[in-house]
Amino acid sequence: MRRLAAVVLVLALAAPACTRNGDALNVQARFDDVADLVPMAPVMYADIAVGQVESIRLAGDRALVAMEIDPEAEVPANVIARVRRTSVLGERVIDLVAPEEGPAGDLLKDGATIADTEVRADLENLVIEGSDLFGAISASELADMVDTGAEAFGGRGADLAQIVVNFRDITRAYSKETGRIENLIRSIDRFNTTVASRSDAHKQALRNTARAIAVLDEESGRLERALGSLARLALASRDILDDHVDEMDRFFDQAHVIFETLRRQQRSIELLLRWAPRHNRNTQLVEYLDFNQIFQDFVICGLNDNPDDPARRCKGED
Repeated sequence: MRRLAAVVLVLALAAPACTRNGDALNVQARFDDVADLVPMAPVMYADIAVGQVESIRLAGDRALVAMEIDPEAEVPANVIARVRRTSVLGERVIDLVAPEEGPAGDLLKDGATIADTEVRADLENLVIEGSDLFGAISASELADMVDTGAEAFGGRGADLAQIVVNFRDITRAYSKETGRIENLIRSIDRFNTTVASRSDAHKQALRNTARAIAVLDEESGRLERALGSLARLALASRDILDDHVDEMDRFFDQAHVIFETLRRQQRSIELLLRWAPRHNRNTQLVEYLDFNQIFQDFVICGLNDNPDDPARRCKGED
């Protein structure tokens, strides 16, 4: 334990060793999100501090991070810049990582912009660090450690050892799914990025919802009275329908009889509609061409004449 503390102390003292100098390479990189990264944060390469963050500013919708790097570190030009934490509760740093296909022949030059960047989420750090930690210590070693301290735990060393053995099986299964877990974390990160990019729309939606709720609260009394009026109207309408249901039944019965009669007289109605216009036309032609005096179709003496009406009587003036 003392040796581990000494190593940690040495690393802590060595971390800020890389300071600004005139020969440092000034490079930059753009990130979608730098979280709580701050200026003066270390720039790491192969777990060694090779520089520091000089400034962080907004460039469009991304964060532009300026860094100073020691040229003696010989960082390759195709390096990947990654924002990550040094531990679960540690500070955020810029981690320079060589790509899987290996470093390029060219080295990173002064004024260069690192094109390939990414942000490793805190949960992803936890997954990777947990896998590294439990992968380095075997279950048997942990069991021996627990057995050694069994007396301090009140004779429960065997139980604790069994727990560790079980934990070994869990970590093995956990390590097999690391890739899927990392993909899940990246998907969650992309989802959060998408949601964050629509933050203004979300805020406006919340404001609109708040205003709508406020209006409904202000108008709740009127809405309640309106609903009461509608209820009374519905009851009154039902009473009216109940009072006149017999008359409505008779009306519909009569309408049924009328429509049934019309249905049976379809042929007669068809003939009336066909010949009535021709009858009216012939009547007009007879009046115009033969000079017949016609009033209301025909006036037949002794049948539909009216002696009191000069226009409908057959005898002339005395």
